[in-house]
Amino acid sequence: MKIFLFCKQYLSAQKYRVAVFVILTLLSSAIGIISPYIVGKFLDNLVAGADKQVIFRFCIIYGGFNILKIIKDYINSIMFTKMQVQMSYDLNMRAIKHVQSMSLSFINRKDGLYLNQRINIDSLNLITFCLTTLQGIVTNFILIIVPFVILLVSNRLITVLMVGFMFVYIALYLGLRGWLYRVGLIFKESQAKLQAKLYEQLRHIKLIKVNSVQPEMNSRAEESFADFRVKAIRSQRANFIYSSLDGIISTLAQITLFVVGGLQVAKGNFTVGMFTVFFSYFSMIIKSTRYFYGLGSAYQNALSSYDRIKSIFKYPSESRGSKMIEDVDCIELQDVSFDYNAVLPDADEPADAEPTEGTESKEAKVIDSFSAKFEKGNLYAIAGPNGTGKSTLIGLLIGLYIDEYTGAIKYNDVSIRELDMVSVRKKLIGFAEQEPLLVNASVWYNLAYNDHIGSGESDSASIPHALIEYIDTLNMKSFIDQNGLSFIVNDKNTNLSGGEKQKIAILKVLYKNPAVMIFDEPTSALDKDTTGKFIDYLQRIKDDKIIIIVTHDEYVQRRCDAIIQM
Repeated sequence: MKIFLFCKQYLSAQKYRVAVFVILTLLSSAIGIISPYIVGKFLDNLVAGADKQVIFRFCIIYGGFNILKIIKDYINSIMFTKMQVQMSYDLNMRAIKHVQSMSLSFINRKDGLYLNQRINIDSLNLITFCLTTLQGIVTNFILIIVPFVILLVSNRLITVLMVGFMFVYIALYLGLRGWLYRVGLIFKESQAKLQAKLYEQLRHIKLIKVNSVQPEMNSRAEESFADFRVKAIRSQRANFIYSSLDGIISTLAQITLFVVGGLQVAKGNFTVGMFTVFFSYFSMIIKSTRYFYGLGSAYQNALSSYDRIKSIFKYPSESRGSKMIEDVDCIELQDVSFDYNAVLPDADEPADAEPTEGTESKEAKVIDSFSAKFEKGNLYAIAGPNGTGKSTLIGLLIGLYIDEYTGAIKYNDVSIRELDMVSVRKKLIGFAEQEPLLVNASVWYNLAYNDHIGSGESDSASIPHALIEYIDTLNMKSFIDQNGLSFIVNDKNTNLSGGEKQKIAILKVLYKNPAVMIFDEPTSALDKDTTGKFIDYLQRIKDDKIIIIVTHDEYVQRRCDAIIQM
């Protein structure tokens, strides 16, 4: 089964727990098979005139079995939860890491919440299906085979009837499985899209309030809900029909047993105890057969999750070279062209999707035959009107669209497609975005991406020495003195002003002190004095660095060694 093959690595990682889990499941099956026999023997002894000692012995044995089953069920439930939580997290993170490795163009075209819902729900569905199926198949296979052999030896007629009902279950599943898959897949897609639209109402709450467009924005969620409601009802209808047919077959099977078994008791061929044993084993086989019938529905549901999450892994990771450099002396772009529409198609989109995907756009390129050279020891300004591709150029320059441009981009005469640009960005490049997005964590974490500095410390003694000069350069001393590096930035960054966010983004680059420093509109929220001190500092340290500033600020442009006009 391909779902188990896909989840094999997670099951293998928990192999010892899985082994104990299966053994306990086998123990449960053994208890289930022995119990009817004990009850049947007790009833026959009761009819024959059993004494108190027999009754008490039965109660002790029967009670002991049930206590053992309760203990076993508790251990199994704890183990199941531990495995389910760990394995679904591992699969979830694997999918997230793969998304992080994809082209930025792909990620930008996707709704983040939709992807999160899709990955989270499908990961949990797949792992839960594997664990419950592993447990269920072991239990129910035994509860079919052993009672079936007992019935076959004792009464062939009942066994033949049993086989007939099994074939009915198989025929129904084969006839309905495609329908169940399609309905389940459509429902999950609609559910994920609804969640994304509902979150949109909170994500854009400032826009909604400022423009007083609550009804207009709410209508987007209502449209998505209307679609979801139709799909939910359709899914429920399909599952109800499937399970109802199961109930009808089960009822017919039990009625048949009552007729056949009752006639055998009336003829004196069965004792009451024997009939009880037969009824228990027959019911056990029917219940287990119903499990496999229900497993068909669960499999189609899991299959839709499998196909959805596999489609994410089918989309390739962006290229990553193997070469590494220790320093950057020169960055050169030669006849570089780039168009956001000329990107790879989604792996989960049909072949007849919009023709703009994966094809060369007929519109003007964002970057068209652009050439430039950046050398160590210089401060460069990238200037030009809005919409001329300045920020896109930076994305290309640091390898964020590594598979999607034409021309050549080289570091020290080595193509970035040959370089390990993930490592290059980590070690040699610092980038302060135009609109910084800070993590919901301490200021220190947003500078160094670790929590090694002591939490709760706000005095100057807690500040790394290397930071003191940068803090002074950016006029941040009063902010740090008041809040400390342990100050927690909230999720939406609303407890910081625009200038404070911009200073933290710049401070992150200065503290990293990389070979290449890139700043996208770094002074848009800075006052004149801070801007001056910042540019003065960059001029002092430029000798062993390449510093690039995207800016409209004429003062900054004048202070740079070269201006590249877009």
